[in-house]
Amino acid sequence: MNGPDSCCPPPDGAEDATFLQALRPAVVQAWIERQLADGVTVSSVQPAYVRWKERDGSLIGYRVTTRGAGAEEATYVTVRTADEHRVADEASRIEHRADETHAGLRSCALVPDERVLLLSFPLDRLMPDLRRLIRASKVRTLIESIGGTWAPQTGRFSKGRSHWTLTRYKPERRAVVRWNVAWVDEERGTVAHRTVWIRCYADPHAVVNRAATAAARAAGVRCAQTLLVPHDRLLMESHLEGTPWSPGVFREDTATAAALACLHAGEAPVGLPVHGPLSELDRVLQAVEDLSRLRSDLGREAAAIADGLSHGVPETARQVLCHGDFHAGQVLIDAEGAGLCDFDRACLAPAALDLASLQAHCIVADGDAGATRGAAFLEAYARSRPLPPERETDWWLACALLRAATNPFRTLRPDWPEVAAGLLKRAAAVSPSAHLLY
Repeated sequence: MNGPDSCCPPPDGAEDATFLQALRPAVVQAWIERQLADGVTVSSVQPAYVRWKERDGSLIGYRVTTRGAGAEEATYVTVRTADEHRVADEASRIEHRADETHAGLRSCALVPDERVLLLSFPLDRLMPDLRRLIRASKVRTLIESIGGTWAPQTGRFSKGRSHWTLTRYKPERRAVVRWNVAWVDEERGTVAHRTVWIRCYADPHAVVNRAATAAARAAGVRCAQTLLVPHDRLLMESHLEGTPWSPGVFREDTATAAALACLHAGEAPVGLPVHGPLSELDRVLQAVEDLSRLRSDLGREAAAIADGLSHGVPETARQVLCHGDFHAGQVLIDAEGAGLCDFDRACLAPAALDLASLQAHCIVADGDAGATRGAAFLEAYARSRPLPPERETDWWLACALLRAATNPFRTLRPDWPEVAAGLLKRAAAVSPSAHLLY
């Protein structure tokens, strides 16, 4: 049952009492204060992310603010729940890190009498590099490996003047850290700054990102430069100037559409993942399964939509170099036009994949107004490159909306059942009838 102070309604099938407790910010705050706090107070605990697998092992991520010596620091705590033996085994593997601290919190703790393992950022079970990437000495070593002319040729690396910001974090999946690095030339009395972005992954995305970024740059797309790939789960890249794109602004839409069209006209690198309609349908069916576990009514609605989509799979369109996760947050606007970033999910796919992704993100963000902005972007794209057939784009959009229906729960929205149901209604409305499609 939903506790009186739960951050959101739990899934219908959630029976694990420990998981239900972990959905209560007040309970989690008490756990953190008793088990992790080291001379600080916990000012706030805000739910951010969940991956629910019941007794097979779930995690709930919380943004946490601590206060010590008059200053506040923002950090992140991941709550792991699983069966008693599994949690104890995981705790034993990382207990040697328990005394490490960040933002006044110890790295990890096994909560007595509960099947709960607390992990404090930057400790992450599947991204061991992460805890090193916030240390200036480790970043300096990486930067020294870059070579070339990216870094100033004179001066010394200044740990005291360099600082980092965590810009994106999905526990046990990926993290993005922005470093503002400083070099001090004492003879000249100058300080030079460079910004470097470090992407850390649990899965081997770095090689794909590097290959796709190089292909995008070769096609004339403004994007960051890959500086270093130490291994297939870690990547460093240069800074990309610009301000976030606001869909619906004619000048910005035109620039962004031109950049995406330029990407789609580029030559895809060998070995890039291939994503066609059948691959997309597989993702849709996985979303149906996830929704069915969350709530039976959502599962039934999603299954009916997926059935129509499976009977109306479009013919394989010409595949192009696609961004793979295209939305407003991946675009930066400056005086020269639009730049694209984050090629982690780049693939060889029909252009409709990126177009539908953008439309779906707009709708998720702002309903009917977002749908209008998405349609305006399609018009802008059509001025640079022919659009796919409407029924093909509608099929991909229905798929994207159905898959997006799982996101409100994953981000622990208190109204996730209603938002998910609304997205499924939109998916059903836009889905082409099977007998009309090809």
